Amino acid sequence: MVQESLIEGIFRSLRKNAGWATLIVGLAVCAAFILNRYAPTIYQSESLLRVMTTENTNEISLAATMQGILSQRKVVEEISKKCGIEEDNIRREEVITFKDAGPGLVSLAVRHENPVQLKELGSAVIQVLSEHFLGYNSEAQEFAVKALQNKLNHLETSISDLKQELVKASISSTVKADEQTLDTEIAIHQLEEKIDLNGQRLQTTPEEVFYYQEEETPEYQKMAASLKSERNQLAELFKSYKEKHPRVIACRNRISNLESNLAKGKTRVRKKKNNPEYLAIAAEISSDREKLAMLKNQFATERASISNEEKSTTGSADTIAMRISTLEELHRKTILELEESKITHTTTAGRINVLKKDVRPPTTVGFTSIQRDCLALASGVLMAIFLLYSPAPMKAELISVSGNILAGAVPAPNHLLLTSEPAEIILEAPSLTREPLALPAPVQEEDETSRFDERLIALNDPTSENLKPFKNLVSNLQISMSESQTRIVLVGSARTGAGRTTLLANTAILLAQTGYSVLMIDANFRNPELHRMFNLNNNHGLADLLNGGNLRDAMQATEIPNLSLISAGISPNTPAEALGSPEMIELLTNLKRRVEIILIDTAALLEYPETAILAGQTGAMVFLHRESESEDNLHASRKILNGVRAKILGYVKI
Repeated sequence: MVQESLIEGIFRSLRKNAGWATLIVGLAVCAAFILNRYAPTIYQSESLLRVMTTENTNEISLAATMQGILSQRKVVEEISKKCGIEEDNIRREEVITFKDAGPGLVSLAVRHENPVQLKELGSAVIQVLSEHFLGYNSEAQEFAVKALQNKLNHLETSISDLKQELVKASISSTVKADEQTLDTEIAIHQLEEKIDLNGQRLQTTPEEVFYYQEEETPEYQKMAASLKSERNQLAELFKSYKEKHPRVIACRNRISNLESNLAKGKTRVRKKKNNPEYLAIAAEISSDREKLAMLKNQFATERASISNEEKSTTGSADTIAMRISTLEELHRKTILELEESKITHTTTAGRINVLKKDVRPPTTVGFTSIQRDCLALASGVLMAIFLLYSPAPMKAELISVSGNILAGAVPAPNHLLLTSEPAEIILEAPSLTREPLALPAPVQEEDETSRFDERLIALNDPTSENLKPFKNLVSNLQISMSESQTRIVLVGSARTGAGRTTLLANTAILLAQTGYSVLMIDANFRNPELHRMFNLNNNHGLADLLNGGNLRDAMQATEIPNLSLISAGISPNTPAEALGSPEMIELLTNLKRRVEIILIDTAALLEYPETAILAGQTGAMVFLHRESESEDNLHASRKILNGVRAKILGYVKI
C-alpha cells in the first residue's frame, strides 16, 4: 500500500524511538511507585450496630454519643493496645466514623492502609465501645435502683424507730406528717445521687473541643491588595491600549499569578472552643445543688415543726400502730418497685448487638495500587505515542526521477539539461517526467485491429517507447504519494483539451498492473469520457452516489485486474455544489477503506469552479501542462490552488 495504517505507523514509530518510549513509560511507572509509597491505598470496612437501651433514643444521636466517647484519650489508648495501631493514626480524621442508620441503628466505618489491621481495628472499636457505652447507658437505671434502695433503707429505719416509740408510748406526729417528711428526705437523697452521677459525667466530658477554620494570613491580605491594585491598573490600561498590547498582556499575567497564589494563601488553623455538653452538665449540677439546699432547709423546718408538735401533744399507742401500718405498706410497695427495676436493668439496659460485621469485604477508597500501576503504564504508553508518533515515509522503489530531484546524480555533461523550468518555478512543484509525454489522440472511426481505445497505450502497445515516460511518471508518483501520505490524487489542467483523461487512464492501468487496487472517479461533469475509454455504461455514477445511491451499482469493474471505475453519471445542475458537499467528503472517506489508490478526473481549473473545490478537499494534484501554454495560465492556476490550500505533487509536460 502507498500509505500504511495508523497502527502500523505507531508501532514503527515506537520501534524507531524505542529508547525515548521506554524512558517515558519508565518515568510514568516510577511516578506511580512514588505515589503508592507516600500516598498508599486506603481500605474501608463497614459494620452495622444495634443499640438496645432503656433510654429514650429518639431525641439522642447515638452516633454523636459514640463519637464523643471515642474522643476521650483513655478510650483511644485502649483501642490502640487492642489492635496494635498507633494512637496518632487512630486520632486522624475519618479513620473511625459513626453515622445514624435509623432508630437504634448506628453504622460504623473504619479506614486503614492495611486490610488485615483494618479488621482488628474494627473489632477493637466495637469491643471498647461496648464496654464504655454499656456503662454510660446503664447510669440512669442504676440511679433509679439506688434511689429505691435508699428509700427502702429509710423506711426500715423509720419502722424500727416507731416500734421503739410504741414501746415507750410516745408519738411524734401523724402519719401524714411522717409521709411528707419521708418524701422530702427521699428527694434529698435522689438529688444527692444525681449530683454525684453528673459529677462523674463531668469528669469524663472534655471541657473544650477542637475544630478547623481557614484564616487569612497577612501575606494573603497583602496579595489581595496587590490583586486589587493590578485590576485597577488593567482598567486604566484598557483606556489607552488594546487587548494584545504588551503592557496589557503583562498585567493580565500578573493578575493570573496573583489569583493562583491567592487561592492557595488561606491556611487551615486548628482552634478550640468550650464544649456545649460540658457547660450543660455543669449548669445542671449547679441547679441541682440549689434545689438540694432548698430541700434541706425544708426538711429542717418540717423536723422542727414535728418536734414542737411532739412537745405539745402526747401520742397514743393506736396512733403509733397506725403509723407503723402505713409505713409497712409503703415498705412493701418499695420492695416491689426495687425488684422490678433490678430485672429491667439486668435484661435491657445498654446492650449493643452487632447485626453485620464487615458488611462488605474491605473496599478501597479511590484506586488500588494495581489500578494505579496499570493507569500509569497506560498513560505512559499513550504519552509516548502522542509525543513520538511521527511515521516516516515508507520506502518505495525508485525507477526514475526527473527534474532537479536527481540533479546531483546526473553526469556533468547532462547536468545543464536539468535546470529549473518556468513551470517548475511558477507551480513550485517538480516535474514527474524526464521528457514530455506523447498522448495519443482519440480517433473518430473505430479500429477493428485494436481491442481497446486508441488512447489506452498501456494496453494496446505495452512495449512501446511512448510508454516509458508513463512508467517514469508512475514511479515518481509513487514516491510523491508516499512522502505526502496521500492516496487520493486529482489530475487537472488549466484549460480544456490538455489530455487529463488519457493521462489518468494510462497511469491507473500501470498502477493496477503493479499490484495496487486502483479506483478511477470521473468528476468531470462537463465532459465525461472515462466510461467511453473502458467501454462501460454511464447509467449510475458519481452524481447518483452524492444523492444517496448504492455504491455497488455505481462502482464498475474493468477488464484490467485491480482496476475499477465510478463514472460521472447524469450531470447535476450545479456541479460545484455537488462536489463541495459533505456527501462527497464522506464518499471519499468510505472509498479509502476499499481501495489503495484513487485517481480523480476533473474539469479545467480556470474554466469551472468545481475543480478548485475538489482540490481543496483532497489536497493533492498532478498538474498537466502543455509547453505551448502561456505562463499567465500557470500563475492563475497556482493562485487558485494556493487559495484552497491544495498541494501539487508535481506537473507533467506534454
